Amino acid sequence: MATGQIIERIDHDLEPLMPRFFDNSRQDVRTMRDALAGGDMESLARLGHTAKGTGYGYGMRTMGDIGAELEAAAKVADAAGCLDAIERMDRYLDTVVVEFRN
Repeated sequence: MATGQIIERIDHDLEPLMPRFFDNSRQDVRTMRDALAGGDMESLARLGHTAKGTGYGYGMRTMGDIGAELEAAAKVADAAGCLDAIERMDRYLDTVVVEFRN
């Protein structure tokens, strides 16, 4: 395992959904960056909430945790906290290794 990798073990039934899941999540990170650049904390809170629910729903706990942190930072207009969460989400998506379990 490379340094910085996170392993998420999720249900094997979700395997066919993973390509779209990652495409959508990467698009969401781009949207998060745009919202932050525009000072749109409402959109950031919503995107964080969605990432939290999606991450936890898919069994990707770290994504859910980062989404929760983004949502919380956006609700108090903490731009630095939002940027940190967005950067960590971006790195997470680049380094996560998904293992499927029965």
